Amino acid sequence: MYCPKCGKETEQSGNFCQSCGANLKDNPQKPFLKRRSGPIKTDKFSGLGGRFLGGLVDLIFLVLFDLMVAAIIGIVSWILERPDPVSETVRMLYQYYYHQPRTDATGQLVNAIVPPQIILSAMVFLILVPWIYSAFLESSRNQATLGKLAIGAAVTDMQGNQITFARGSLRYFGKVLCVLTLFIGFLFIAFTAYKQGLHDKIAGTLVFRQ
Repeated sequence: MYCPKCGKETEQSGNFCQSCGANLKDNPQKPFLKRRSGPIKTDKFSGLGGRFLGGLVDLIFLVLFDLMVAAIIGIVSWILERPDPVSETVRMLYQYYYHQPRTDATGQLVNAIVPPQIILSAMVFLILVPWIYSAFLESSRNQATLGKLAIGAAVTDMQGNQITFARGSLRYFGKVLCVLTLFIGFLFIAFTAYKQGLHDKIAGTLVFRQ
């Protein structure tokens, strides 16, 4: 744990800070926020409204990235002379919507409840691309996705430092959990002291306005 007075790491089981001697029982641990002179300021937390707008911007960029990935998969499939799983997925969803028999690229009837092409496409476009987008950008030098850059926000750990890709990944899958809880996890931002959503609490992160 970190001492709430001096910010240095100390034994979690101890009653006093090993560096400055502060009483840890009387001073429960809070984020030790370094007032940085660099590009990332740690003076104001980003609230629910701003982060919602940033999320909408991120959603637009994610759609564009998904289209780029779909185009790349189509080109690779054409070069390798293999069926394009994205095109097959679109056709099967069309057939399902109009209550037509589902067929693959060769015209063979697909009897699976959820065809593997649809599963693969869902994993790539709904999980893999958003995960890489979010975790990579939030652990990059800017410490923010494109949506957060648009609203002037940055992500740090509980001590105001740049996060790692692993922590960014944990934060992303925390967002997935927030979606599964019918977005209740995101509402935590409006009611917690440091404006942390459920995903922030899981990953141990903070979001600051710049």
